[in-house]
Amino acid sequence: MDSIIPVKNNHKIRPNFLLLTVVYGIALCFFYMKYVPIVKSFQISLIPILSVVFILSTLKPQWGILSFIFFFPLINNLPYFFGIAEPIPHAPTALVLFLLFFLGWLVHNSFSKPTLTIKHNIFKPLILFSLIIFVSAIITIFRYTNFLPFISDSVYELVTNVDGVTAGGAIMSTIFFSLNYLTGFAFFFILVNTVESKELVKNIVIILCSSTFLSLSFGFFQHFNNMKFGNNPISIRMGMINATFKDALSFGVYIAIITPLLLGAVFYFKRRARIFPFIALVLSLYIIFFIGSKSGFLCIFISLLIFLALFIILISDLIKFKAISLKKVALSVLVVVLLILISVGSFIIFKEDILLSRTIRRLRLIPKGGVDGLELIERANLWKTGIYMIKDYPFTGIGMGGYIIEVANYTKKHKATIGVPQSAENYFIQVGSELGITGLILVIWIFWEIVKQMRRSYGRFPSDDKNKFIIIGAIAGVISYIINIQFHTYIGSYEIKFTFWLLVGLIFCMGKVEREEEDSEEKIRISKTYKFLILFLIILFSGVHLWNSSHSLSLKSRTEKFGLEQDFGLYKTEKTNDGREFRWTRSYGGLTIKIEKPVIEIPLLASHPDIRKNPVKVKIYLIKDFFKQKKLLDEIILTESRWKSYPYFIPEEVNQEVILLLKVSRTWNPHKILGTPDRRNLGVALGDIHFRDNVGIK
Repeated sequence: MDSIIPVKNNHKIRPNFLLLTVVYGIALCFFYMKYVPIVKSFQISLIPILSVVFILSTLKPQWGILSFIFFFPLINNLPYFFGIAEPIPHAPTALVLFLLFFLGWLVHNSFSKPTLTIKHNIFKPLILFSLIIFVSAIITIFRYTNFLPFISDSVYELVTNVDGVTAGGAIMSTIFFSLNYLTGFAFFFILVNTVESKELVKNIVIILCSSTFLSLSFGFFQHFNNMKFGNNPISIRMGMINATFKDALSFGVYIAIITPLLLGAVFYFKRRARIFPFIALVLSLYIIFFIGSKSGFLCIFISLLIFLALFIILISDLIKFKAISLKKVALSVLVVVLLILISVGSFIIFKEDILLSRTIRRLRLIPKGGVDGLELIERANLWKTGIYMIKDYPFTGIGMGGYIIEVANYTKKHKATIGVPQSAENYFIQVGSELGITGLILVIWIFWEIVKQMRRSYGRFPSDDKNKFIIIGAIAGVISYIINIQFHTYIGSYEIKFTFWLLVGLIFCMGKVEREEEDSEEKIRISKTYKFLILFLIILFSGVHLWNSSHSLSLKSRTEKFGLEQDFGLYKTEKTNDGREFRWTRSYGGLTIKIEKPVIEIPLLASHPDIRKNPVKVKIYLIKDFFKQKKLLDEIILTESRWKSYPYFIPEEVNQEVILLLKVSRTWNPHKILGTPDRRNLGVALGDIHFRDNVGIK
């Protein structure tokens, strides 16, 4: 017998939600301390915004949604004001904002009596896709830890690819890329369970128009006054405007997908209220020339053409059924003509500036095969690399966040030329490479459900209902985004994913059918057979991915196949005053060496200021077979700051390649203790390792 999935609870305190809230809150604290820069000036500006969104979400989800929608387009460049710019990795502020918003939503639901339902067919693939992402992420992180605690005894910064990316960076990639999907799904879930009135939809549109206007205003300030202000180094070097977004490409696609909604808002609002979205619309059409995003430039016209086509159909239906007066038809046509005239007039007035803009210059290079021609070759190589990954691991892919790690290995293997990859530059190839055909099928299913809902929502309102303009704007924006992700993924631009799911959420929320229709059409009915198939798929996916991760994708296998030099936990080489070369360790340090003679001499130095009072202990290990064999050579105690060599007789290891691992009992920070500019956490200094015969060794 089929079962319906609603989640209902009439108790004031919901134990399950409360437990989830506590666990999530603890995880969020660890995430914040690990990935959010603890820079005082940055925190002073960020924490009040986070606090407002969290408090409002706790008090009332509708308030939380409105505050989140207002802030998420505006705070993405906040780190660039405080020296936390690329390429230093840090959690995107839009992601951090959502995590606090979600915590507030959990707290609210822990002490309230809402009815949360999964009442759209889209949740079938969404839930399954989320489970696949979660399982893939867990196993992939397990792989990068070298299967802690079964093989490694700690998380070491082992090298994962030929570019030298270490395990910490790979784990960060897996976490952030997973959250890029999961937070978007969670936002959509909250939207469809919270937005239940046209009035709230109206407030969302007002808030979105307001934040877009503020972002555009900042973009104009950059364009006319100081492009470096609030911008990241890469965009500055390339002469691109990012406004309040992570980068110029994100700003460009945001403009492309939000502009048709602004146009819809012009027709949606009445009288003077139309002026505000109209101004934002005009600003968008001008600034798009100077952002420097080719895809954003092309997609804004695609989205406007889609809007215009739907608009013409709508007006034709109104005239056909005599549901609109000639006065309103004339007014609507006048608005469109006015926009066209403003666009043409602006182009004529600013023709010289527009033709010299970076966007137009980049578009002109494409037919000539210039710099952008090289970009097309590199993008094609990125696509080919992703396809190679799908071919090698068709069912599960290489694991969540794995593309950006494995792309270096694959390009070396296939001798391809690429720049500095951030993603596969194609959403579907990105999904297929990391989650296999399984993930690809689920993504296609999700998009199919979105397309079905577009058609359903479009027909939900009569032609003379002003809400139809918002539907048309959202549909045009979503289609524009789907076209855009054929050439970009925006895997690190959380603000773009939230914008996309906001538009999708509006399409679903405004297309809610009546209760009678909902009972017959929109409920999810999951049979026992279907539940069994889901469980079987998850188990099969987990088993195959775990097998791949412990064999051909394992760090041991990649090290051997690509000749990776496992050199981890060590800072760069330095020299003493007398010319001795050495490297500082962190709390541990390891490097691959080949044992040339029976005796190995290991020079060590500890410089802790308090070493006489508090000695430093160092454990020295020889690691064989990539941590499957671990031999303790010695445990020494350093009581003074001077160089000393420690010889060890290891004849059985001669001519073998091993990892020498040092584990230090404690580190010290010169900046914190002595006030010097050196902010490193130092363990011990490791000098040049020498080998000799067994003379003098008993």
